[in-house]
Amino acid sequence: MPCSAEVALTDDEVRALNALPGADFEVDAEPLGCDFGVHGPNVQHTVCAQMQYEPGRLVLWWLLWDDEGRRELRISPGCQKVVVSDACLLIEDHPGTCDQSIGFAREELAAELRRPDAATG
Repeated sequence: MPCSAEVALTDDEVRALNALPGADFEVDAEPLGCDFGVHGPNVQHTVCAQMQYEPGRLVLWWLLWDDEGRRELRISPGCQKVVVSDACLLIEDHPGTCDQSIGFAREELAAELRRPDAATG
């Protein structure tokens, strides 16, 4: 059974993530679901809260939380495994199998990293 845990960003987290230079999208306080299909009880729920374009790289901001109310917003790499032609962009060292439904195809990721506002430096 897929993980059905949800969490909403706090007002401070929303402001901070939206103020990032190169933020990919505008976040809000709507509930976000755990990115993991299935995971054990000792694994924190995780969702990619924002993608930030910096010169030459994509920065992934993750919100991790548990069922006791502890939470952490942090930068961490995404999973770099490629299955068929799609890159999995779950958090690095994620539990379970790679999820292609939320990742970019290699070509899409390369195109995103070549965006004019994400020029290499």
